[in-house]
Amino acid sequence: MLRRCLVVFALSVCLATLSHVVAGEQPQPGEFPRLSFSGSIRARYEYLDNFTIRRYAVDEDDNILLTRLRLGADLLLRPNFRFYAELQDNRFFSEDFDVYDFPSACPYENRLDLRQGFMEAKHLWEGPWGFKIGRQAISYADNRIWGPGDWGNTGRYLWDAAKVYYYTDAIQLDAIAGERVLPNALKFDGNHYPYQAYGLYARLPGLKPLTLEPFWVFKHDGNDTCKGESGVGDLNRHTLGAYAKDEFGNGFDASGTAAYQFGNEGKDDVHAYGCTGQLGYQFEVPLRPRFYAAYSYASGDSNPTDGKNQTFDGVFGAVDQYYGRMNLLAWMNLVDYQLGASIIPVNKMQLSADYHIFALAEEKDAWYYSNGKAQRRDKTGAAGQNHQETRTHGRLRLLHPGQIRRIHRQRRRRPLVVRPVDAELLNDTRSMR
Repeated sequence: MLRRCLVVFALSVCLATLSHVVAGEQPQPGEFPRLSFSGSIRARYEYLDNFTIRRYAVDEDDNILLTRLRLGADLLLRPNFRFYAELQDNRFFSEDFDVYDFPSACPYENRLDLRQGFMEAKHLWEGPWGFKIGRQAISYADNRIWGPGDWGNTGRYLWDAAKVYYYTDAIQLDAIAGERVLPNALKFDGNHYPYQAYGLYARLPGLKPLTLEPFWVFKHDGNDTCKGESGVGDLNRHTLGAYAKDEFGNGFDASGTAAYQFGNEGKDDVHAYGCTGQLGYQFEVPLRPRFYAAYSYASGDSNPTDGKNQTFDGVFGAVDQYYGRMNLLAWMNLVDYQLGASIIPVNKMQLSADYHIFALAEEKDAWYYSNGKAQRRDKTGAAGQNHQETRTHGRLRLLHPGQIRRIHRQRRRRPLVVRPVDAELLNDTRSMR
């Protein structure tokens, strides 16, 4: 039903827009239509010790080469009216595994497919309204609530979605409705996850230099298959919150996100919350060193048998960007203390180092993988709760964000070493439990 509505909406808006999209706006001769192309190539090698790309495996190792190719075309018919298409081809090469060792939604391979394909218009008839419809990556602010999650080889979040814009000097409001694309390694990505997402996201430009962006997100699955502690039912999880950022002058800056979740998951009532905060200072001297401290919290379920779901679910945000490049943890039942520093030795090059201390918000709840699935859980709360990670990271920006990365990971008892090399200059990550 949602897809039919999106198609009907697209056709009706397209017909109206082709004749009226920018009434009264006359481009300079030869300026429009304008067609541009973009692309990126990323290759990353990983070596894993006592670990494979499928599982923990003591006394086993793995070698894997990940490749990703993206090609995009942007057709600008008017200053505020465009068509965009992007193809993506992702593959992996391993000594021990191939694509048939994974389910169809393989996180490492998705052969030539449509990553994005949308039509977008802003300020229709020189007014505040606009739209964006089609397959698209959705991101806002720091990517913590809505973010594509590009560290994984195939990417994390893509949507077949429609947005309606309302942009004025006082408010920029996006209304969102969509279904998340379910990738298929060998076929066209034509299916979706069983839930739908709806949302409102607002920006308030009149408050500058303060950035304030309130949001509401609704995740819905009406198939009566969501399992809770008290039984099976629908999923209706609302997230209400805001993102804020400010620069106080004299080199100081601060940012943060706060969100509260309510609704139901199966037969359980949902009451959960998450918050983040960061305070930084940048010296205006050679190398422009910056130091910051950050804190992230996501509530956990204090009682796994009381019929209440108190685990914050991380919404649709990026994971590795904030909770360690190891990409092992999600913004769920998590406490993260972080210290970081960076320098800019030359233009378009940045070196940074981070240190994390992770802990469980509730010891009887689980550590959660980046995909939201529980990886370790002790309902007695006796398993302990600490995890540490250090990371050094270098980034060299060329024409577009290409990256070269090298990661080194080690864990106590089960040592893990991963050395990806991709288009980021240097990234060394160490962890301890």
